[in-house]
Amino acid sequence: MDTSLDSLLNDFLLHTLSLQQRVLDDDSEPEEWIDLLDKRQVVLESISRCLEKGFSFSEIQKKNYLQPAYEVDQKIIPIMDRKKQDLGSEIMNMKRSQAVTQQYGDFGSTYSPYGAFFDKKK
Repeated sequence: MDTSLDSLLNDFLLHTLSLQQRVLDDDSEPEEWIDLLDKRQVVLESISRCLEKGFSFSEIQKKNYLQPAYEVDQKIIPIMDRKKQDLGSEIMNMKRSQAVTQQYGDFGSTYSPYGAFFDKKK
């Protein structure tokens, strides 16, 4: 079973490195990361099942698979958090804009023949 644990750890590292490439790519969208995060989660669950059966990580496995994945996570998690905050800000701005549009209708964006803005709040 050690070889299958090696295989699982290798898959985990490969998914982690793929995630790093996508996160560091300025053109990537967070939705693209979800597939890779899901694949990583499936592999982690399989690794957990192996550990529950009594298997443990060797020093070589820790050095070759877990340490590099941990280092990648330390780099990309802050980037992912920053992009998450940016998206949250964008969503809030869009909601504010929609609320203003609903509240005032087209009065703020069209020409007023009266030369004044009439507040038509509900």
